[in-house]
Amino acid sequence: MDESQMWAVQYRRYGGPEVMEVGQAAVPSPSAAQVLVEVSAFSLNQLDLDGRAGRMRPMMGFGFPKGSGVDFVGRVVQGGGRAAGVDDGDVVWGYTGLKPPGRAAAAAQYVATGADQVARAPRTIPPGEAAALPLVGLTALQALRALRVGSGKQVLVVGGNGGVGSATIQVARLLGAEVDAVVGRQSQAAERAGARQLYNYHSGGPEQITRKYDAVVNAAGASMLAYRRTTARGGEVMALSPAAIPLVVLSLLSPGARIRTMSARSVPEDLTWLADRVDDGSLVPIIDTSYELKDVARMHEDAQARSACGKRVVVVGQH
Repeated sequence: MDESQMWAVQYRRYGGPEVMEVGQAAVPSPSAAQVLVEVSAFSLNQLDLDGRAGRMRPMMGFGFPKGSGVDFVGRVVQGGGRAAGVDDGDVVWGYTGLKPPGRAAAAAQYVATGADQVARAPRTIPPGEAAALPLVGLTALQALRALRVGSGKQVLVVGGNGGVGSATIQVARLLGAEVDAVVGRQSQAAERAGARQLYNYHSGGPEQITRKYDAVVNAAGASMLAYRRTTARGGEVMALSPAAIPLVVLSLLSPGARIRTMSARSVPEDLTWLADRVDDGSLVPIIDTSYELKDVARMHEDAQARSACGKRVVVVGQH
């Protein structure tokens, strides 16, 4: 076996789920500012679906094959000590951030990532469960902080049954808010996350909602202007979709709630906050399906064909 090579989830052209495969790439050599992590599990995110489908061409770099995956759980095998509290042999989790993936990304046997982009993973659950949380947890926590969500605030999460939505419900409740959610045919993830009231968008649009909210987190990217009208005076909407940028500008020029957007950043302190909440039992990874590595194409297919009900993860090994 050539130890300079590793497996990596890749695609050789843009297209549907059928383009996903497990190929090969060179084992990365970490820089002085990086750690090398042997990956135990990774999750599927909307970024992966958009990248594979060709919807992110401006930032994807040139050439094929392209790697996939942006968050992971695994063991540090080189470079430990460069991040506070992280040593060789430690199990960590992280988010690699938005960048061209090259031939390999986080869905690979090894990932080289900034020592400031990882933190210790939760100790009380296996990597295959922890992998459901890094990116969606960071997104939820940072979005809610930006909206100044705290004790007594009323929050509406649109898309509450997906990975980001179900994490946002839980984190908002941990910050002291009361949380309702908009869901589709599946509601189990939002219910498990602790949503107080559920609105089914199949049985009625935003007009069915009479309560006013201090903050609306739209994780689905749907009916942005309509959900803007569900905010209380001084309330804001966080749109977790790049497609919302024109509406952000529009909201600054027209009466009504401000629409904001953001991209999560990999902040070790935030990853540690999330890990602590998992370890004390107050934050739970909500998983739709766990797949084997050979089933990455089927995972993409399921994500396209089935309603979201938590996260999809791939487990490639246990530490």
